[in-house]
Amino acid sequence: MLRLILRKLFLLILLVPLLHASGFFYALRYQPVHIIYQGNLPSGFTLDNPGPDFSSTYGEYLQNLRQGDWGKTERTPLTSYVPRFINRSLILTGFALLTTLGLGPLLALLAISRRTGRVSSAALTVFTLGTALPGFFLGTLLIVVILLATRWGWFAKLPLPVQGYGFDKHLILPVLVLAARPVLYVAYVTAGLLEHEFQQDYIRVAKGKGLRWRQLLWRHALPNVAAAMITTLGRSLQLVIGGLVLVETLFDWRGIGWLMMTVVAGRADAPNYFNAPLLAMLLAIFATLLIITDLLTTLWAYLADPRLRQSAAAGRS
Repeated sequence: MLRLILRKLFLLILLVPLLHASGFFYALRYQPVHIIYQGNLPSGFTLDNPGPDFSSTYGEYLQNLRQGDWGKTERTPLTSYVPRFINRSLILTGFALLTTLGLGPLLALLAISRRTGRVSSAALTVFTLGTALPGFFLGTLLIVVILLATRWGWFAKLPLPVQGYGFDKHLILPVLVLAARPVLYVAYVTAGLLEHEFQQDYIRVAKGKGLRWRQLLWRHALPNVAAAMITTLGRSLQLVIGGLVLVETLFDWRGIGWLMMTVVAGRADAPNYFNAPLLAMLLAIFATLLIITDLLTTLWAYLADPRLRQSAAAGRS
């Protein structure tokens, strides 16, 4: 287990600086010249020799970084500017994760027949299609449905804002779209795990002894698939984090996903457009979140399944 943790930490140490440098390089390579020099073109500037290359510019940035200067947007330091966007994304991610934790296993249990212990073909079809459906497509479809329903007066008493930021009704659609694929993914994997478990001989023996469905589920099936379910939940959280850019942009939710889209695809006159330090920081944040999520999920699965601990102890001995 220690080796696995060390590998994850090594990946964190290796990947985060690499993505940070890649983001800085991309922004520096493709940003307009007036952004590079902030309107003050150096003497001797020509189109054939636009200025310093990546190595010298990034080296100078790293020197400032050692002194705590992460860069600025307009006159605001990024260390003061970015945290509020992170908080908004974390809140959206938290609601989506809670939705996934609640609905995913529930849909899996509803899909399994108590008599045969197998997943219904209709549920399997829905789960398969849902996991393959891109989040942005579902979001666009929901927006169209909401607009048509509002026009026809269906949502007259409960209007759902299609875009905007706020911890009220504005949360509903972004959370639903962000959690849609993870919910169906968790339901698909969990249903498959439980179906496999319910076909085992020990379940048939326990059923023959008169144990009820709930006893079979909570005493036997779920404990044996707990580690795999936790790993699945961790993967679903990674899907949530990966969907932030599209979902936040689609619903104009002002988080780090929305902020990244304004950097690479915003207006050319916007202050964040191709801001190299900002893009580098955002890529590093996303990489850190994904790797830490994977690490915490692995630890949780290890603690939840005594068989993994026994296997690790046997390996050490």
